[in-house]
Amino acid sequence: MPYDLTVAYEVLIVGGGFAGLSAALYSARGRCRGVLCTAGPSRSAAAASTYGLLGYDGGDPVHLLQTARHQLALYNFPILDGEVVKITGQNNAFTAYLADGRTLQARKLILATGVQDILPDIPGLREQWGWRVHHGRYCSGWERHDPALALYQPSLGGVNGLQTILYHQKMSPDLLICSDGPLDFMLEQRHLLEHLGVTLIDSTLARVEGTDTGVRLHFADGTSAERGVLYTHGERRPRAGLAEALGCEMTPAGIKVDPLTHRTTVAGVLGLPRYCVAEVKRP
Repeated sequence: MPYDLTVAYEVLIVGGGFAGLSAALYSARGRCRGVLCTAGPSRSAAAASTYGLLGYDGGDPVHLLQTARHQLALYNFPILDGEVVKITGQNNAFTAYLADGRTLQARKLILATGVQDILPDIPGLREQWGWRVHHGRYCSGWERHDPALALYQPSLGGVNGLQTILYHQKMSPDLLICSDGPLDFMLEQRHLLEHLGVTLIDSTLARVEGTDTGVRLHFADGTSAERGVLYTHGERRPRAGLAEALGCEMTPAGIKVDPLTHRTTVAGVLGLPRYCVAEVKRP
């Protein structure tokens, strides 16, 4: 779809994921003259199936995004494949600078830049991400109900750690727990977990190896264990560099927005949260 660099758009949407494309569709249907800028790779690049999205449960995320682009093209709403590296100006007069030197003018901004997964720095873990390593039971618990599961979480212990384990223990009666060092549980907490069939490993997880049926976990003390799936909670860091540079107020969770209007603290700038879509099962 053609775009025009010589005139100001009513709205510039940054981010071509589920949230950004949805914002573009609603903008187009409201006859708002806009443009969407996106730069890959998508956060769902490691996934082959999307779960938890009503009406598309189990579908291919790549096909979903392609379909969304095709439908958006019917409204003459252009999608520009390019990274926005800087935005200057103010309400009704923003200028966006792309990595390739192009610039765009827009009256309003919608930032749908999403989050990135910061995974634990363990050899082999990233290679198995989206295949044998996942970040939560809501994303893959239904499909990956292997009898032998594992959970890795740094600094795991105490009451919060106990609740985290019980949360995951619903998936399997055979759950292995490991961390980046000894697990900080009191003796009675350990007895409770062991009574429930939970295996506690106090040695540091050193390496993750993919197998034909799951993963082999290698620990610092030289021992190993085989599991069908490893769950880990990598940090989800907001891609909020543009918002911060514009002066938007931030919170620990990301860009501060009004819960009803999604307006940020900077006039003319809206921020959209990521869609909660579970992605699993890389081929």
